[in-house]
Amino acid sequence: MSLSISNEVFEKTGHDEIAERTFFLAVGAAVCYGLGLTAWVANYFASINYHPSLSALLILGLALPIIGIIMAAMSHDPIISLIGYHLILVPFGVILSPIVNIYAPNVIAKAFGLTACITGIMTVLAVSHPDWFKNLGAPLFFALSGLIVVRILQIFIPFLAGLTIIDYAAAGIFSLYIGYDMYRATHVPKTFDNAVDIAVSLYLDILNLFLVLLRLYGDSDD
Repeated sequence: MSLSISNEVFEKTGHDEIAERTFFLAVGAAVCYGLGLTAWVANYFASINYHPSLSALLILGLALPIIGIIMAAMSHDPIISLIGYHLILVPFGVILSPIVNIYAPNVIAKAFGLTACITGIMTVLAVSHPDWFKNLGAPLFFALSGLIVVRILQIFIPFLAGLTIIDYAAAGIFSLYIGYDMYRATHVPKTFDNAVDIAVSLYLDILNLFLVLLRLYGDSDD
């Protein structure tokens, strides 16, 4: 999903380009806001002990986010892209709420801290060594597609479900995606709409990385 949004924004030129500094401030603010809103929603629904049903999981965890991603990717209007962004942020917060009650606060803090460190490192590398990332689009897409297949198989094959190496591979994939999308951010036309679209990609990268690290830290803690 990150790759599709990155490719879409790369093709959006527009006539409302803004200063580069303003663009990256907008991207950073949108990502921080998105992660903060998701965390707030997750904490709220955890406080009322909400557990989504299967139908709610399909709607909140699949249908609405996909609609939001399509809206952000296809629109040239930052307002429409922001609406699509919220169709990802709020539903994800709801379905992630049980995680707040599953993991200990110190495990969540560790996963968050490492996610922040990796994000910072990948951002610096994407800016200082862009050639490392410019050809990663296709390999990362195929790696992510393979990961999705493995995750589905893990549901039905207990042996695969217990392989920690898959989680380490997933952490590597999403870490590289952060660098790749930051590389994309330096090359897309600098518009507010593209800033939102890049923020969507980075939000998905960072959230997925956090969840993988949370699982790894949780298994280690257990």
